[in-house]
Amino acid sequence: MERIRRSVVLVLLFTAMCVLAGWSNPEGAAAKDPAVRTLKFTTLYTSAREMFATPKFFVDEIEKRTKGKIKFNFYPGSSLVPAKQFVSSVHNGVVDVAFAVPSYEGGLWPITDLCTVFGAPMVTYEKWRFVEEKVRVIMNKNIDLNVLILSMPHVVVYHLCSKKPLTGKVADFENLLVRSAGSSFNASLKALGAKPVTMPSSEFYMALQKGIIDGGMTTFDLYKNWKLYEVAPNFMVIPKGAATFGQVFIINKNVWNSLPGDIQKIFLEVAKECVAFTNEHCEATDRRIFEEFGKLGVKYVIMSEAENEILLEKLRPVWAEYIGKLGKPAEEIAKILGVK
Repeated sequence: MERIRRSVVLVLLFTAMCVLAGWSNPEGAAAKDPAVRTLKFTTLYTSAREMFATPKFFVDEIEKRTKGKIKFNFYPGSSLVPAKQFVSSVHNGVVDVAFAVPSYEGGLWPITDLCTVFGAPMVTYEKWRFVEEKVRVIMNKNIDLNVLILSMPHVVVYHLCSKKPLTGKVADFENLLVRSAGSSFNASLKALGAKPVTMPSSEFYMALQKGIIDGGMTTFDLYKNWKLYEVAPNFMVIPKGAATFGQVFIINKNVWNSLPGDIQKIFLEVAKECVAFTNEHCEATDRRIFEEFGKLGVKYVIMSEAENEILLEKLRPVWAEYIGKLGKPAEEIAKILGVK
């Protein structure tokens, strides 16, 4: 009898040890499994924004395909660090992975100035997926930071909105006071004849309302969601040459080098798929919003192919300036992007 009692006690002790070790609890096991990594990920988007779909796809797919070996602490809406510090925060290891805007800290990695130069015919929803990897490889080779670009999925297709009527010609830019994000945006707008006024996006609506500016370059998404049509009801669709490649997925190099090869492969696969996913999502969003212009009271014109060629011609000197400043890598990227 004593022997049976002792056996029962041993079984109960063993079971308790298993529970404490997480063996009978998958979540507990994962928490103690040294193969599981939890990475800090941040994005400026919240679930209320259309572009939130891209970082969510990235995080969800990596967690799923690694079978939980990689998990993320997800910080949306710049809730971990300000968006203008994403690059430096990944560089310093405060953040492991981010969906970052290169131009916010362009001085840290000058080659990324090219992300926001207008006039590249290959930067379109349709074409970008075929050249993204080539551009990214050159960018990574010319970045002196503890940061690796995993993918550059976000093509930002800009158009011109204005308080004044628009004709669909490049001449519409002439002497127009236009909101700009600064940096190479200014150079592109000046080349088109506009007068850029650098200001935060949060001041865009009020500046139009008060007459501080006449118009600005915007996307379909922002034009509708920020209700810019209320104060700038004229809109010019620019088929090509006014797009940039905006946000990028970046990872701290020390974190990257610590990941096993099979995990790195999954990261790169998902990051690459994000390019097609994002462009298809953004193109569908643009189409849907464009179809709503009538009920929003928008007066729109579409720039003709001939005028579009004039626009590209006017922007070529901007590329020449950056090629002169950044050298051969910029020349290689310009060639890939179809800049003549």
